[in-house]
Amino acid sequence: MITSVARASSSLLVVSLIGLIASGCAVSASATSGSSGSGSGAPAGAGSTGRPAQSDGSGAGSGAAGSGSGGAPATPAPCVAAVNDLATSLFAGRVLIRLPKGLELVEQNPFFANLGASPQSTSCGNSVRYGAVGFFQQPANATINQVRDTLLGLRGIPADTVTWSDEGTRGRNYTGAYTATADAKTGAPPVRGWMVLREAPGDKHAYFALFETDEASWEPLRAVFQQAGTTLLVKPRALQGPESIQPAPKPEPAKPSAKAAGTVKAK
Repeated sequence: MITSVARASSSLLVVSLIGLIASGCAVSASATSGSSGSGSGAPAGAGSTGRPAQSDGSGAGSGAAGSGSGGAPATPAPCVAAVNDLATSLFAGRVLIRLPKGLELVEQNPFFANLGASPQSTSCGNSVRYGAVGFFQQPANATINQVRDTLLGLRGIPADTVTWSDEGTRGRNYTGAYTATADAKTGAPPVRGWMVLREAPGDKHAYFALFETDEASWEPLRAVFQQAGTTLLVKPRALQGPESIQPAPKPEPAKPSAKAAGTVKAK
């Protein structure tokens, strides 16, 4: 599985992605993307977007405000986490996503962004321990589940410690919730997370979003993680900014043959 990814032609891209996803390191505020929390809302029907499988919608709801007997004050509606009204633009406009309110991503390089500081709190105060958006070269011979497991492996979560639920697939698109047990070797606590894998027509890359929290905050945040995942939009190549399109490597000049390069002796 991991060997298939290692054989991908863009080795530099994968090596950089491994280091960044595994470390999850914070960077200074001066390194933050100027487009975080800004940009235009993702237009309907443009690019590659949408969740392949229907969500049961649990975790979201509205509080019933009412007044008790004897003129008791009305019960305030509980806070419900929501996504930003506007999309965050990443990688020179190549990817758009409406993040949960309160979260801010930092571009670590042209293909990976994560939380500028961890953990971060949503608008309702629930803690998000990890969040990331990025893309990598799609392994040609790997199944979507192998790509899913490899991505978590790069994150530092072994596949044999993970239980999946709420999974949905459509071609090379995938969504699912994961529960990872505590790691006795590293001391890492249990993890509850949401993953989105998205493909784009005519594009050889896999685009992803990951959001993680703890057990106590999972139910209040699950719906907003799912909602953010549905807004992950990959712009068509024709609409991407010039900085987001990596130029093809220049071919090396042809080397002269040994015969041509040698000295011809006079007869």
